[in-house]
Amino acid sequence: MPHILRSLSVAAALAAPALAVPAVPPGPQDAGASAAGEAAAELDARRPLVQLRAIPAGTAPPEIDARLDDAAWGSARRVGDITQVLPIEGAPMPYSTDVLITYDADFVYVGLKCYDDPAEVRARQMDRDAFVRYDDVVELWFDPFASERFAYWFQVTPAGSLGDALIADNGTSFNKAWDGIWYGSARVTDEGWVAELAFPVKTLSFDPDAPWWGFNVRRRRVAGGEEGRWANPSNAYRFFQISEGGRLGGIEGLRQGLGLDVVPYAKYEARRESSERSFGSLWETGATIRWRPNALSTLLVTTNTDFAETEVDTRQINTNRFPLFFPERRDFFLEDAGVFLFGAPSGRSRLVPFFSRRVGLSSDGDVVPIQAGVKLTGRFGDWTVGALDTYLDGLGAQAPVGPDPGREALSPQNLGVVRVQRALGDAQQVGMILTTGDPSGDSGRSTLGLDATLGSTRFFGEGASGFIWPYVLATVGDSETEGLAFGVDAQARTRNWEHGLRASRIEEDFSPALGFVRRTGFDEFAGETQYTWRAPDESAPLRQLSSGVEASIVRDRAGSEDGWTVPVTLFDAQFWSQDSIDVTVTRRGETIDTAFDLGDTAVVAPGDYVDTRTRARFVSNDNRLYGLETSYEYGDFYGGTIRRLRAEPVVIPSKHLTVGLSFEDVEIEVGDPGRLHTQLYGVRANVTIDPFTTWFNFLQYDTDSNDLSAQSRVRWILEPGTELFVVGLFGFSKEDHRASFVTRDQSIAVKLEVTWRF
Repeated sequence: MPHILRSLSVAAALAAPALAVPAVPPGPQDAGASAAGEAAAELDARRPLVQLRAIPAGTAPPEIDARLDDAAWGSARRVGDITQVLPIEGAPMPYSTDVLITYDADFVYVGLKCYDDPAEVRARQMDRDAFVRYDDVVELWFDPFASERFAYWFQVTPAGSLGDALIADNGTSFNKAWDGIWYGSARVTDEGWVAELAFPVKTLSFDPDAPWWGFNVRRRRVAGGEEGRWANPSNAYRFFQISEGGRLGGIEGLRQGLGLDVVPYAKYEARRESSERSFGSLWETGATIRWRPNALSTLLVTTNTDFAETEVDTRQINTNRFPLFFPERRDFFLEDAGVFLFGAPSGRSRLVPFFSRRVGLSSDGDVVPIQAGVKLTGRFGDWTVGALDTYLDGLGAQAPVGPDPGREALSPQNLGVVRVQRALGDAQQVGMILTTGDPSGDSGRSTLGLDATLGSTRFFGEGASGFIWPYVLATVGDSETEGLAFGVDAQARTRNWEHGLRASRIEEDFSPALGFVRRTGFDEFAGETQYTWRAPDESAPLRQLSSGVEASIVRDRAGSEDGWTVPVTLFDAQFWSQDSIDVTVTRRGETIDTAFDLGDTAVVAPGDYVDTRTRARFVSNDNRLYGLETSYEYGDFYGGTIRRLRAEPVVIPSKHLTVGLSFEDVEIEVGDPGRLHTQLYGVRANVTIDPFTTWFNFLQYDTDSNDLSAQSRVRWILEPGTELFVVGLFGFSKEDHRASFVTRDQSIAVKLEVTWRF
């Protein structure tokens, strides 16, 4: 294991001097590539190849201290130049970047030397897994299977924030909630900033027979708004498009060990239900075992699964008849979640055959204890396989002071899913999915589906991609087909144009027990097109200007509730100041057959409606110590009017404190009695002591439910893989805005999780 140097004290974080980075003798840029590697790079210039060298035997591994002065870096190869993608495609970056890579049997090491004016380096975010928007950042990903579909993504900022994610489906899925064990350090210097990273082989699944690893790296500077990347620096391709990355060759002799991680936890929780006068306490223990029988597959076993450290959902205001989609946040389900994805990327919040939030959570958000779970994922040649099975307790047993008599208990049950895919080359694939079980207790329910991804990144020629996603799903109960859902999505993209087409049918009886569907019993046809003009040089009046139109038609299968929607983006302008403004006008028509309520004070009556709404949005430059994203929408709403105001200001006075506010005000006048006025407030205040210790605080209140909730969460990473969480959840409510708050559910949990690797 490399030596890890870090400090957990505030004083050390504040007093650390900015030291110059000693010169590092990088390997010649691509000069070490073998003749075969040079020939491959010449034949496929869009996918550059760097032939790596291992650290020589007897040479100590580098200390991860952001200094790059260890002898081990003498064997590193330098990845080629990073070329600008934004704002001027193909131009050189204003400051160069050295990306050095080497490895030994246990680690892959990356060194980053980002030249810059120290006064322009933005280093204000250092908490783990930060959504890096206000800081400079370097991102990179590895595809250790040469799969061109799956990858591990990592990021580092000058202040030392480390983040990771799993990329799946050739970049259309980005699972940032995944946490891997790896090491990193960064610091600002008088030449810019520098970072040193070490990735354990035990963290990265890999194919030992793969001739190369996929790889790409990009750098973003906030001060000038530049973005550059190594492989395929073109707006025709996204950075996360795995099939368009570069290649790392010469990686051999990696040592996985037993491939066994044992992750036990212990948790103490004090909890009080709203109906109780005193707190009840509960001790819980459990464990997750992760075993890689080989470098290509992972078996995950969990018992008495706990999600105390999971962030709470962000509230949303729903102004239509259909349910809202809330993303999964629990680690057990997020790991390798990309293996279970189904269908087209554009439909994964509308039609989902396997929605993991149906496992362990009731429709009311109550916890259903997961007594045990097993997940197997593997990649075997052209085949990718995933299987998940969970055993759930009844709903009444989760309260630490005993079952809640107000909740209906369910019998124990098994819920599971199997997903199989076969790669066809050039990011194409076919697959099937099968789910079994029903959270409501009907074990005879299942969903079966087939899907495919067809096309390529050069389907219409160089720089012009085209993909088609056909799919079909059937829900089955008591061995009889209940309903079908099928459709096809198509997308095409060039440097300046994006197009999409969609057609689908969801029958009335289609009911995926472990899935999510917004609406059943309709046909939908939709299309969209968008053009983006980008400045050829800095003399242009704008950095970027986009315009586009969408159109969708929904036909009710019963013939009574048809509708159509046409949003037109008049313009989306980004200025050289990096501020942006966009204006969208939406024209929509809908037939309502049955009245529906909006809260307790407004009713939409049956009828034929044609509405027009206009929305304007402003997003400020992320370079400042403060930021603002705000929008205003006004127009027709089912024969009445709607006004919606959103504002999200943020202030970052230092790298130790970030304060963000969110406000949404929706006012609707429709029907009789005819008025709904709802406001939603949110406050985030995060205190970061160092990259390993952060105190998160999130408060929410809305005037519809009059519920105030707060989550306060401390995350202390004692070392990667060993974490301590202290989480408080506090709820309050009142009858109306004039009344006083009364206490609802309250809980405080302390959880320690340790990883033992073998």
